[in-house]
Amino acid sequence: MSRNDQGEYTTRITDEDILAHFSQAGRPFQTAQSVAEQFDVDRSQAYRRLQQLADEDALEKAKVGGRAVVWWISDNDEPTSKPHEVNPDDPIFDRDTFQAGEPDDTSEKIDEVLYGDGTSGAV
Repeated sequence: MSRNDQGEYTTRITDEDILAHFSQAGRPFQTAQSVAEQFDVDRSQAYRRLQQLADEDALEKAKVGGRAVVWWISDNDEPTSKPHEVNPDDPIFDRDTFQAGEPDDTSEKIDEVLYGDGTSGAV
């Protein structure tokens, strides 16, 4: 790493270098740590570059536990999220609907449901 005229660290690693690493490393999934080790940079710098590539839709990422995140090359031909199909035969659609303020049709009072009918000695 070198410094620019303002004294800030600069890197000579291009986005193409990082993306090429994903295809050349033999593993389609990489972590920020593995990228940092490959390019001899700090893990936080690698993470920022990977996040930038994800923001540009070149990479995708997923959290796989604790603080672990894996990255992979995005397949831009397919949408990243697919709509869920609705099954009209799902039993949830057979349930009665209600609105706030409507009387319920149960004969039990809430205290009886929560605390029993009073004859069982429930407290």
